[in-house]
Amino acid sequence: MKSKTILILVIYSTLFAWSCSKYQTKKELSIETLLREMVNREQITNFPITSYQSLQASSYNRESISPDKPGWFADSDGIGFIRTEENNGKKEWVIMEDEGPGVITKIWAVCFYYGLDNTTGANINFYLDGETTPTISTNFFKLVKGQDFVKPPFADESTRAGNLYFPIPYAKRCKITMDDKAFYNIINYRKYPEGTNIKTFSMEDFEKTRNVQNEVAGILNTKPDISGKKSTTIKVLKKGNPIEMKFDAGGAIKQLEISLSETDNIAQALRSVVLRAEFDGEETIWVPVGDFFNNVSKSQAYEMWERSVKPDGTMVCRWTMPFKKDAKIYLDNFGDKSVKAKLTVTTDNYKWTENAMHFYATWQMDNPTPTFPLFDFNFLSATGKGVIVGDEWSVLNPIEGWWGEGDEKIYIDDDLEDNFPSHFGTGTEDYYGWAGGKVPTPADEFSKPFLGNIIVGAKSKGYNVCTRTRVLDAIPFRKQIQFDIESSCGKRSKSHFLQYAQTTFWYGLPGVKHNKKPLPEFASATLPSVADLEQEIEKAKGSQYVVDHALEAELLPVINKSTSVEENFDKIPMWGEISSGAMKNIWFEQTSDYAELKITEQFEKAKINICAAVGPNSGSFDIYVNGIKKGSQDLYSNHEGVTNPYLDLGICEPVNNAFIIKFEFTEGNPKSRANKGKYALGVDFFLIENDFLKRD
Repeated sequence: MKSKTILILVIYSTLFAWSCSKYQTKKELSIETLLREMVNREQITNFPITSYQSLQASSYNRESISPDKPGWFADSDGIGFIRTEENNGKKEWVIMEDEGPGVITKIWAVCFYYGLDNTTGANINFYLDGETTPTISTNFFKLVKGQDFVKPPFADESTRAGNLYFPIPYAKRCKITMDDKAFYNIINYRKYPEGTNIKTFSMEDFEKTRNVQNEVAGILNTKPDISGKKSTTIKVLKKGNPIEMKFDAGGAIKQLEISLSETDNIAQALRSVVLRAEFDGEETIWVPVGDFFNNVSKSQAYEMWERSVKPDGTMVCRWTMPFKKDAKIYLDNFGDKSVKAKLTVTTDNYKWTENAMHFYATWQMDNPTPTFPLFDFNFLSATGKGVIVGDEWSVLNPIEGWWGEGDEKIYIDDDLEDNFPSHFGTGTEDYYGWAGGKVPTPADEFSKPFLGNIIVGAKSKGYNVCTRTRVLDAIPFRKQIQFDIESSCGKRSKSHFLQYAQTTFWYGLPGVKHNKKPLPEFASATLPSVADLEQEIEKAKGSQYVVDHALEAELLPVINKSTSVEENFDKIPMWGEISSGAMKNIWFEQTSDYAELKITEQFEKAKINICAAVGPNSGSFDIYVNGIKKGSQDLYSNHEGVTNPYLDLGICEPVNNAFIIKFEFTEGNPKSRANKGKYALGVDFFLIENDFLKRD
């Protein structure tokens, strides 16, 4: 009888656990449940039961269609959209569309509109569940800056941009439009399986959740103390003699606090002291503490949801790190000089389940990277099941000027077979929640709950450190993931270099594999400096001629041309060197033949000069900028060379943040020698002069 009773209880318990699991998959998702998820540190440690996809819509340049085809690194990422249509008697630009159920989890927008002087922009409309009247219709910039019905911290202004984190769920369908032509935007959303129980956003429901909003906002803003058992070790770290703390019997690390002292070089200590962690026998964290806490090159105070640095330099991490059996935390000094370290670990109980994941922090650093040719810098490649929850990127820039044109490209599961990412962004600063338009300065530093522009060099020269945390916009992967960001900057040359270091934060189920290995050689090396990169540049210049501030024409695509115009028809003879060793090579045949080149990311008027080839095969051309004729030039010469002085096009106004340069063939000089009926145009580079570097 006793054994029969036990059997009944076991069956009942099993059925109860199954019913709870089924209830979790059927539980209604709403504004309230999503807001509570936003501050639930334990929920994100479990692989999602509901199999949602993390997707992204953005204004990326539609010329990018495949990594195997031209246009993969195309700029001018601010004008892409799905289509135009007429709604309620007016034209609108569709920027996001999904057949539900789903949830909008984050929206970013640059907060100037086709020019730095227009900070009003267009309106944004949310059509939910197929309704023909928008549920939300308001000014786009005010919405993302927290100046409309959604307030900080759920929407807030950053640097020349805004970010909306308030969840907008929909049961059947979502369509988002602008009432004027599309401009820089990124929309993250979850796509749930059909049948998922979701309560569609309404203003009535928004008002009903005011108390929950206030509660969650208070948690995001104050980051309440973590409860649990605190263990502290203080030690002078010497190479090969780390702090080691062990924890048994299962549970979770709820908070890490690290402080470094008694060093005359805190910048070096932040790179040489490495945080390591093993959970259930597997090393999952290997990152210099400065990179882990966004403090590369100096100690910088800031406040974010999962990491903070206090004014006294104490570094705090609040990500929950579960373990089934045991955990080991290390602080290891790979440098030659000792440093005093204090490590405090807060642990607490945690129920390990089949969906529980270990916490990972993986670090990547390379030797100085040439800024041409362009390539996709890999943040992480992994196989198995996991969830991306954040990242950090530090860039050492040796010049005053912009370092981060690159778009994020995140391939999730089947994306790798499809050869196109689910997430295709619009620029590095956009990914981290702010905007360009000006050369950044330390005045552009900020930290919000989920975003940080933590360190900015003087006019971007020196170290620049950006970071991002993901909660509702976290990225689950069920088979594999490849997370890249383009290595792309404002100065592209084989003899110009940037220094990258990067950290990715993620959770993984036991058995997940990744491609990032410990890099003790970089942690132990002297922290790179501007002077180090300047030396690399000087060495490279010794083998290649590069004109300072040149925009190399060979990097620009021909966006339009006449049928008989042909690129690279033949080599254009040249005496002497050309900048970066290459030029744009175009051949014309008939009068009025034309070719157009596009210079993107231009937000103000500028003086434009052109360095072009001259020689016996060259013809005469009319030159236009955005449809306005700027001059005519006969490029014939008996001897090969380049224009000296440069061709001066004068002051030009950008249109849609771009200069379209049109070369129209007028005739061949009577002395010109046609090459099989074609005449050459060789463009070495453009010089774009404006107040970009002069503005504060």
